[in-house]
Amino acid sequence: MHCFEEKKVLPASAKVMYDLVMDIEAYPAFVPWVCGAELLEVKENELSAELTMDLAGTKYKFQTVDYFMPHKLVEIRLLSGPFKFLESVWTFEHIDDHSCKVHFSIEFEFKNMMLDLVASPIFGVACKTMVNTFEKRARSLSAI
Repeated sequence: MHCFEEKKVLPASAKVMYDLVMDIEAYPAFVPWVCGAELLEVKENELSAELTMDLAGTKYKFQTVDYFMPHKLVEIRLLSGPFKFLESVWTFEHIDDHSCKVHFSIEFEFKNMMLDLVASPIFGVACKTMVNTFEKRARSLSAI
């Protein structure tokens, strides 16, 4: 199992950062490894989505169910795809109107051992840059 977590204080409100994480359909525009994103179903505090990731030129689709508490939490769990296991959590802690503490964690393992050997290093690097990717997106949208 591969695990990563990061905590960082960002110069943006918890609402701004939460909204960026929840804007799943925009991921192909700024998340380097995502080349497709579609919301499948949206309920009161839950949604399902399908992401297409491009890892070294090979595309893989996976579906997740995301549970959320506005401006506070997004919990992501695997429904289907090339992973044996995938869980991720974003939390947003309000500091003031212009800053928050973001906590991102992810655990994953690919189903196929060969795919795990080849894709995990690439996907692992993507996970390690996730918070920075969303911080850059906030800056590019002049949200911070």
